[in-house]
Amino acid sequence: MKLPRQTVGFRFGEASSRTDLFQLFALGYDQVVSAGYSWDGKTRIDGPLCLFQYTVSGSGQLDMGGSVRTVGPGQAFLVDIPGSHRYYLPESSPSWEFCFILFRPWGLEKHWEQVYRRLSAVCTLPPDSPLLQVLEDIVRAGLNNQIRDGYTASAYVYRFMMELLRFASGNGTRQETWPESVALAAREMEQNASGITSVDQLAGMAGLSKYHFIRLFKRHTGVTPLEFLTKVRMRQAVTLLRETGLTVDEVAKELGYAGSSYFIKVFQKWVGFTPGEFRQHRNVAGMERITFD
Repeated sequence: MKLPRQTVGFRFGEASSRTDLFQLFALGYDQVVSAGYSWDGKTRIDGPLCLFQYTVSGSGQLDMGGSVRTVGPGQAFLVDIPGSHRYYLPESSPSWEFCFILFRPWGLEKHWEQVYRRLSAVCTLPPDSPLLQVLEDIVRAGLNNQIRDGYTASAYVYRFMMELLRFASGNGTRQETWPESVALAAREMEQNASGITSVDQLAGMAGLSKYHFIRLFKRHTGVTPLEFLTKVRMRQAVTLLRETGLTVDEVAKELGYAGSSYFIKVFQKWVGFTPGEFRQHRNVAGMERITFD
């Protein structure tokens, strides 16, 4: 990531305070070399704001109520403004190069709180993280004067928040970067969903204890092995109901369910229709396939 050093502010709809649009406040790319660089969350008057700042090179420090963390390359921190924190360039660091985004919490409070609960104040982003790519896209658009109205700004803020929420949920890694044990279990579920009878079976294939396997799988996929298996089965159920004449009971058994009663309950929860309703009103539903998340 290499961008021109600049900070840009945005004031779309600020005169009316809270609007239906998400409010982008500022973004930028900078490199500081002076030990005088310091922002105290207790004394700032520009809040309420949410700040996400990513380190490209060098390092800075974040003091959260007396607990000091170094924020180095590949790491980011997030704070509320105002708040009990201070981020600064310490004397021990010659420079701190970073990009950041500041936005109002209005309308996003629950999402931001959820992210805050799941991430530590300082988190590490893999080089291929989708969140990092989204952040770069937004900062680049802002610096290139491509964010010219409140609607565009609002869309960028929401896009960033959704990617941040995905990252905080543990679903921020690409499938090709999953550990082999996780990838193996996922492939087995995709190829043999009806043959999976328990999480213990998957853990045994992965060569891990059940609880270590569950934690590892969720950390990299964002869902538990059972949730992943259910998604696979529901996608296959849609295809079977659309393209075959199998009865609902036969579809349930084809997918590995012991009977149709539980299958119907799960299908309705995930799809919004019972299997019979979905098949009967296939033209109304108009869905050839369904993506689950």
